[in-house]
Amino acid sequence: MALKLTRSLTLSLALSGCAASPPDPNLARAPACDQEARCFYEHNIRSFRVLDNRTVVVLVGRDQCPFKLELDGFFCDLNMASFLAFNDAEGRICRLDRTVVATGPFARESEYCRVSQVTPMTDDELLEAYATSGLAPPLPAKGSGELEVVEEEASQEEPAVPETAGGTGATTPATEPAT
Repeated sequence: MALKLTRSLTLSLALSGCAASPPDPNLARAPACDQEARCFYEHNIRSFRVLDNRTVVVLVGRDQCPFKLELDGFFCDLNMASFLAFNDAEGRICRLDRTVVATGPFARESEYCRVSQVTPMTDDELLEAYATSGLAPPLPAKGSGELEVVEEEASQEEPAVPETAGGTGATTPATEPAT
């Protein structure tokens, strides 16, 4: 009986040590998106938004981390892209890689784009990019929204000499008499 009591007491003490403790508020939460990442796998792309003719934002992974892709190509046109199809031998999309992007179901090979730049974005950069391209309303002003007018101080320089009406406008320097 004493052995069973000792086992149950030991088991209860061991389990109480495993109980979840409240999180420490002093510990900073690690960001979900890695701002140093320069590549991602194409199968992790969840969504995309076209910013302009050659720039697209893709949301990658479970946390939908935003990446800005800059594309190039002679007939590369993203404005009418109904979908993006990435074609890469390794499945990774990186800067200056051989990744080819098709912009629609009827795109010919001459209309394909190539990835020239991959840049991770912060949430602030994403909102600014959406506002700049017209996909989101402009960001609100910071502060009270009042404009501050700063008056320039009057210059300490002497005003320019006006031209004479009858002359050429050139002035001759005054000469001092020699002594």
